[in-house]
Order: sequence, then structure tokens, then C-alpha cells
Amino acid sequence: MREILTCLFGFIKRYSILVRLAVVLVLFALLLHNIQPVKIITAFGQAKSSYLIYGLVLMIPNFLLQIFKWDYILRILSPRPSFRSAAVSVLGGFFLGAASPARTGEFARGIFIPGQSLVRIASLTVVDKGFNQVTVVILGLFSLGLLLPWPLSIIPFLVGVLVIGVLYNLYRLKPGLESFLHRFTHSERVDNALAAFDALSPHTVAGMICFSIVFYLVYAAQFYLMLLAFVHVPLITALKTLPVVYLINLILPVSFGHFGVKEMATVKLLTPFGISGEFVFSATLTNNVITFLLPGIVTGIMVAFYRHGKE
Repeated sequence: MREILTCLFGFIKRYSILVRLAVVLVLFALLLHNIQPVKIITAFGQAKSSYLIYGLVLMIPNFLLQIFKWDYILRILSPRPSFRSAAVSVLGGFFLGAASPARTGEFARGIFIPGQSLVRIASLTVVDKGFNQVTVVILGLFSLGLLLPWPLSIIPFLVGVLVIGVLYNLYRLKPGLESFLHRFTHSERVDNALAAFDALSPHTVAGMICFSIVFYLVYAAQFYLMLLAFVHVPLITALKTLPVVYLINLILPVSFGHFGVKEMATVKLLTPFGISGEFVFSATLTNNVITFLLPGIVTGIMVAFYRHGKE
């Protein structure tokens, strides 16, 4: 049994992209089996263009918030990178993330910031992405608490509060980890790898939480606008379900990009509220194109021009 599991994990690791593409195709096949493809085409023909435009415009504050949040983290570095370097780093990282499995390419942001350790920048990238994910987890748990019956509903709320408490005290781990790792090596790489803890002081955590929540609200607003472009979804229903969709998409990173899991989760969570699965599927697919695929192409073009230009 152990040998079988080893071979299975080895196969998945070696053919990660193919496995993820296969998962996307399977999920889409299951969705299309349960909903009517003809209605999907009809839904695209009936989409309200005004909501689509509003959702597309929100990509501007979406990226600006990511850039300002990244620049906020980079202030701990000496010398501090310029705001322009922070902006190019975010855009370049987004492109590399869009073009790599599980968005691992985003951890190469450091190649766009001259004069800084790649390990240190990767460590800070963990903090940046980690706050986004923690926000998804906390708000997803709170929304899950609204969906579950009492007394089960209290469990997600308690777990969410526990996550916040742990986050505010992570910085206390640095001295112990630093002492332990320096027993084996005194290289500068240890200090660079632990740079994440320099960005985890209570003051910085509070600022990062504010940035992450605002970014989350903008991102969720885009999703809600995409839904409204295809079908009416009451705001209270969206507040109960969309954060859970993001939570499921986070804890099941088995698809390629943002496609597959999000469509399946959104359809399964919204159809019990009497909302047509065909319209939900169309809205979710459009949202992924506007917030992931299209920006990935645009940032790739921008980075290509920047690489041939001057700082």
C-alpha cells in the first residue's frame, strides 16, 4: 500500500499540469452533465453588459490594492525598494503565477526587485499571500457558520477567532526558530528565510489585515457583479455563499488556475436557493476570465515591455 501511494504521489508531482487539467475537464464534464449546455449559451446572450463593465473596471482597484499592500510589506527592507519596483513585482508575479501550477510562480517576485535576496522576497511573498488566504479562511468560516444549523454553526466562528489569535502571535516564534536553525548554519540565508517574521509585528499584522479585507471585498464585489450580469442573486444569499465558495476553492487546490472547483462550488451552493445552475456557471466562468485569465495576459505583455526598458 505504501509503495502504491508513493508511486501515486510521484506521478501527480511529475505530471502536475496534466493532472490539474484533467481535474478541470472532469469537473466541467460533471457540471455540463447536470445542467443544460444550451441554456449556458442563452445565458451569455442575455448577460447585462453594464455589470460586466463594472466588474472589469474593478480590476483597477484590485491591482492597486495588491501593489499598495506589497509596498507596505517591502518597507521593512533596507534599502527600501521603490514603489515602481513593487508595482512591477506584483504584475510580474501575477503573470508568473497565472502561467504556473498552483500559482507557484508568484514566489518569483524577487526577480523584478533589483538588489534584494530572492529568498527574502519569497519569504515576504509568503506573508503577502498568506494574509489573503487567512482572510479567505476567516470570512469563509463566518459565512459557513451562517449556513450550518445550531449548534454546529458555533464551531466555524470559534475556529475563525482562534485563527486570528494565532496570527497575532506568530511573531513570537521567530527567536526560537532563529536559534534552532543557527545551530546548523549561520548563513545569511536563515535570516533571509525568516524575514517573514519581521512583517508579523502586531502593528504590521493590523495593517495587513485591513489591506487584505478591503482587497477581498473588491474581489468579492467583482464576483457578485458577474452573477448579477446573468441572474438576480439577493445580497444576503451572496454573503452567505460566496465566502464559502472562496474557502472551498482555497482548500481544494486541485484545478488549473481558478477554473473547475470554483464553478462546481458556486453551482452547488447557489442552486439550493432556487438560482439557475446554467446562469451561475456562465457567471463564474466569466468571472474567472475577467479576474484571472485576461489580467494574466495583460500583465504578461506589460512585463515583457518592462524587461526591455529602463528602470
